[in-house]
Order: sequence, then C-alpha cells, then structure tokens
Amino acid sequence: MIRKNQLVNALFLVGFPLFGIGSYIGLKQGISKGMIVTSTPFLAIVLIYLVDALYRKRVGNLLTRTWWLCMLYIATLVVSMFVGLRNGIPGLNPGNVLLSCMVFLMPFLSAVIVNFYNRDDPEFNFAGLLLKSLMLLVGINILGYFGGVQAYGHSFEGRANFPFMRGIYTGAHVLSVISLMGLYQLGSVRGRPVAYALVLAALGIGLYFMVKINSRLSFMIFLLLAVLFLTRAVKLAKGLYTISLFTMPLLLSFSLLVYQVLSTPFFVSILQRVSKEDVTTFNGRSYIWNAVADWAFYDRTGLLFGNGYKGHYKLHLLDFVAVLWGEPHAYNLHSHSTFTEVLTAQGVFGVVLLYVILWRAFKYYRQEYLQGTRYAPMFAGLVYILFIWQIDIFCYGVDIGHSILFCMLAPLCLKPRAPDLPLQVT
Repeated sequence: MIRKNQLVNALFLVGFPLFGIGSYIGLKQGISKGMIVTSTPFLAIVLIYLVDALYRKRVGNLLTRTWWLCMLYIATLVVSMFVGLRNGIPGLNPGNVLLSCMVFLMPFLSAVIVNFYNRDDPEFNFAGLLLKSLMLLVGINILGYFGGVQAYGHSFEGRANFPFMRGIYTGAHVLSVISLMGLYQLGSVRGRPVAYALVLAALGIGLYFMVKINSRLSFMIFLLLAVLFLTRAVKLAKGLYTISLFTMPLLLSFSLLVYQVLSTPFFVSILQRVSKEDVTTFNGRSYIWNAVADWAFYDRTGLLFGNGYKGHYKLHLLDFVAVLWGEPHAYNLHSHSTFTEVLTAQGVFGVVLLYVILWRAFKYYRQEYLQGTRYAPMFAGLVYILFIWQIDIFCYGVDIGHSILFCMLAPLCLKPRAPDLPLQVT
C-alpha cells in the first residue's frame, strides 16, 4: 500500500524534470501546452491534499507568517498578469494568464504540502528531495544534449544548449545551485570513498557544463561562493545578505574591474568571450538597467504598485534596446533582471516583499548551516540566488528559479512539531 507521503514525494521528485519538459513543449508547441505539463505534478499534490482534507473534515492552521508573505508576493505577481492582460500586452490571453498563475503558485503550495505530510518522519530530508529533483532535471538535459535534441528559445552555436530549460543561462544557474548544495555533501560523505567519488564526479560534470554554457557572470559568482563555502569562510562573513542587495549597482560601478578579472589568462581560456565592450556593458544589459533606473528616478509612473506584467513595454523603456538588438518588437524583450522586472511590474511594494522573504530565508538557512542540520545544504543554493536574482531573469514568474526559490521557502512555512491536523490551504 502506497502511503500519502510516499506518493507526494514521488510526484515532487518528478516535478522539476517535468518542469523542464514543459518548458521545451512551451517553446516548441505553444506556451499554454508547456505550462500544463509544467504544473501537472505539482497540481496533483495539491489535489491529493484537498481530497484528503475533505475526507478528514478537519483543518488546522499550521502556517507561519512566512507563508502569508509568500502568498502575498505571489498575489502581486498574479495581479500584475491581469493588469498586463488589461493593458493589451501582446501574447497574453485569459488562458495563458490563468496557466501562468498556476505555475507561480503550484510548486510552492506542493512543497509546503510535501513538508506537511512528512513532518513526523525524522528521516525525511526535504533538501535532499529538492536536490534529487533538480539533478534529474539536469540529467534529462544532459541526455537530450548528447542525444541531439534541439534547444528552442535562446541557444548559441558552440555552447552547451540544454533543450529542457527555458534559456541557456537558466541551465548555468540550476547547475550552480546544485553544485553549491553538493559541495556541502563532500563533508558529510568524507570517510566513504565510493560516495565521495560519486559526489566529486557529479561536481565535475556540473563544472564541465557550466564552462560549456559559458555564462560569465554566473560562473564568476559560482566560483566566488564555492571558495567561501569550501573554506568555511562563509561562517565568518558578515553582511552577506546586505552585500547581495547591491549586486547590480556594484557590478555596474566596478564593470572595469570585472573586465580586468575576466581578461586574466585563467578566465580567457575558460570563457573565451572576453571583449571590453561586451563585458563592461554585461552583454548590453547595462543599457536596460540604466533605462529602468532613469524611469525610477525621474518618471516614477506606477513606481509604488507597478505597471503590470511587462510594465517596461507599457512605459516604452526598452524601445531603443529593441532597435539596438535588431528586435522587431520591444515586447519580446525582458529586462534581464528579476529585480527590475518586479520593480516595473509589481512596484516597490513587490520588491520590498521579496526583500523581506529573502531575508527570512537567509536568516533561517544560515542558522541551519551553522548548526549543520539536514537543511544546511540549502543555504549555499539560496545564497547563489540572492546574488543572481538582481542580474538575471532566472527568479521571475514562470522561470524555474522562481519555483526553486519558493520551494526552498516551504520549510519556513509550517510551525515545527505541529499537531496531527491537516494543513490549511487557502
């Protein structure tokens, strides 16, 4: 007989691989079809809980303030989609807006439910379950890459283009999260030669594909964090969260220094693409970020609560970038930053909510890391997200980074050692 926790665990395990397959289908056959595949295993977990809750006819409130904050942030994301629909953003229709909202919400709710069903199992390790699911995602991408499956969306000749990812840089970010979480496992398997060799092999494969994907910023941030975690210097590092808040302005201010670092023989031999113009403008992204900054400082239309999905298109912030990049329409562009995308779409209100949520997660997982608990590996993955979300779209909306981040938040959403009552899902 299959127990409920085993069933929801199995569904969650295949969740991120199916997320990747859904991204592929969405890019090849239509976004709505893709989002249905993406959300299916997570939706199944939520439906299992709802049927179970109706059967028991008892509902207990085990939810923390973090859950409510997460739901409030996701609500701003949902509202921004409907505002975008009202604003007539090309490509939006009621069907794919509703499906997008489901993708925003279902992975998070399913992760909370998984933690709920396993709350009394001392052997359950949610960090391990999440890591396995992400490793399966990478596994099917590696098989697809070597099997010659064509990658749709962003792809570049001569670089590793994972077919079951939304974009080429998404693969680099997922690999970085996995590898940083895996670095912690080296300490836990020390003294077990076979396990140690397997972890090292997995890390080697991850590093190989990071180099093949050739994402300069993600690779540089990964190496910096890897050194901090390998040397355990992260335990002594002060103000890590505060520094992460200024990733974008720091990179823009020290762009020449970044170029000097990346133009050293070590990085040139690995990354290959190291031209001064390309690096100092971060492949043209600085033009976009400066345009958003000009709007925030001088125009401020919709600054408090946002301008809806693709608010930058409504504000015509990226029209000149479309001309520079040879794009026929600016609505095909995004701002290459979760921070600027949230700011224009959900306003300062959405950004502040995200800051608070990230702070709660950082504080929680740092403590777990210092105590060496089963959640300790999650800290390294979270810190990477803290530094990358400002300079890439990875953590926004239907992209997989949003779901990874909110799944990481799930353990914070339930009160510890709660009574044996069903979870209240509202």
